[in-house]
Amino acid sequence: MTRSNTFVAYYPSDRNFFLILLLACWVAIASGFGYDMVQMSSQGKLHFPLIVHIHAVVYVGWLLLFTLQILLVRSKNLALHKKLGLLSLGFLPFMLIVGLLTVIIVQKQQYGTPDGDLHFICVQFGNLLMFCCFAGIGIYMRKNYVVHKRLMLLSTVVFTEPGFARWFANKIAPLFGDFFWTYKTASEGYWRFWGFEVLPTFVLVISIGVYDLVTRKKLNKEYVWALVFYLLVTGYEGILYYSDAWFALMKRMIGVA
Repeated sequence: MTRSNTFVAYYPSDRNFFLILLLACWVAIASGFGYDMVQMSSQGKLHFPLIVHIHAVVYVGWLLLFTLQILLVRSKNLALHKKLGLLSLGFLPFMLIVGLLTVIIVQKQQYGTPDGDLHFICVQFGNLLMFCCFAGIGIYMRKNYVVHKRLMLLSTVVFTEPGFARWFANKIAPLFGDFFWTYKTASEGYWRFWGFEVLPTFVLVISIGVYDLVTRKKLNKEYVWALVFYLLVTGYEGILYYSDAWFALMKRMIGVA
């Protein structure tokens, strides 16, 4: 098989490209939540239930573990990288449970307050779904180096959404009109929703494909399927957000109906 018909597994620039995307994830999370905590502190709202603290520890733990895994690959310590990969597998169900509990408890606590927004659960559930699918399949396909590293990176990239939304998107959105949550129907607010909640993270997601096109002159087919899945989930979030049926379902789910 010729080079033109295969997807080249490794380029020397890969090590720096994947490290740069990892740093972008850290910047998005640290700046977004840091900005949010400063704002909440100034308003006297810097108080959270225990589950939020557990959630923060667990999800930062994933970022730290993923960072260590990338550094181990860069240092060619693949033996330890593979051993820690089993720890990643154990993280998945724990992160899913903690994530779901955090959404339910916080949404129930905020219901009926200015901070409450049951419609937004679609975004939180969507992020959890994409993370579990990308990370789970990525770990399962760990012997396929090309697919494994792209899916594991995508699983981490999807978590930049709440970071971007708390800072970058929050500053950019007003330039294009009112915030998406001020609209009542998808026909009015859908594209503002997409630009606010999806676009910043989408730039990181699509950058992987752009990089592959530049270096390999083609796209990895598993990445393409992951991209389609990402677009379907995030696209449907915008529809659910403005759905009265979804709002009623979420009220029943958290027990306030």
